Amino acid sequence: MTYKLPIIELAGSPEHMGETFGEQCREEIRELYAVRLEAAIRFAAGKGRTFRPEQVLGIARDCLEPTAAYDPVGYREFLGIARGANLAPEQLYAMQGLTDLRDVLGFGPPPDGVGCSSFIVAGDRAAGGQLLLGQTWDLQTDNMPFVRLVHRRPDDAPETWCLTLSGCLTLIGINAAGIAVGNTNLQTTDARVGVQYLTVLHRALRSRSLAEAVDSICQAPRAGAHYYYAAGPGGVAFGLECSARQAVRFEVASGIFVHCNHALSPEIAALEATAPTPSSSHRQQRLRDLLDSHPGPLGVEDLKRLLADHEGGPNRCICRHDVEGVSTNATVILSPSTREIHACRAQPHLGEWATRQVGG
Repeated sequence: MTYKLPIIELAGSPEHMGETFGEQCREEIRELYAVRLEAAIRFAAGKGRTFRPEQVLGIARDCLEPTAAYDPVGYREFLGIARGANLAPEQLYAMQGLTDLRDVLGFGPPPDGVGCSSFIVAGDRAAGGQLLLGQTWDLQTDNMPFVRLVHRRPDDAPETWCLTLSGCLTLIGINAAGIAVGNTNLQTTDARVGVQYLTVLHRALRSRSLAEAVDSICQAPRAGAHYYYAAGPGGVAFGLECSARQAVRFEVASGIFVHCNHALSPEIAALEATAPTPSSSHRQQRLRDLLDSHPGPLGVEDLKRLLADHEGGPNRCICRHDVEGVSTNATVILSPSTREIHACRAQPHLGEWATRQVGG
């Protein structure tokens, strides 16, 4: 079976793009909201904490004010999606910010294998001498039907392509200035009421320089922890380990940098809710070994093949199938120098890959 990647086209003001997205995907958005609200409550229950839906939405509602203050432009699009989908803003926040909301509700070890594997391949190791970066995106399998490739042509901001879910802001993407961003999940004990990670990524993708993108991520009043990465067309990338309150930068101008779902810096590691899972540790080492040992420069097709690696077993491999309800839902490779995104829904050897160029 080959999984196709549906494409959504949006243009105009933030309000118009949001309303169009919400109206086009209304039923999908409302279905995904129900799936993710239940997932957040179930996660908290597994940590011995009981929440009713209205309590979860109350926490989400408290996050709206800092979100609007951090990114007023993105918040206008966010509200447009809510209107188009006939959801309250706090309901849309709960849907979009699942992993951050889970961290606010209760801490505990995530199921082994839940997570993503990301990479940065600098120009000295990449085919054509041009930096490449990207990741697998692993989460509950019931998210996979909602994976979309979204093309935005805003009135007053750079054009973008991003992989995300129905009714969601940016998850992994690239813009016309050659700024590329993505993320993997971390979990730290300083989660708080604040801005969810899709808003942080959406704001970063409006940046016209790498410095602006990095600063916008590091300075965000984040609700929860994530590892973010950002790169520009000049061949430099940054890995950004962020708890809710702290941020550590890794500059990557040469070689290979791999990051999965545990902190590499001592500052963020000290805040982690749990020790690294066997899956995260295995994927970190395995992906690094695969990239390091590859003969010659690494190209897009090489990366697609390596990200389909199954060594380590079903709970620990880079390419995860539906085991304990979790799968690799999507895979993305970004090329800032050519302004290209290569993306597929599902595992990289099963999904139908789409390649799009900003401005192309």
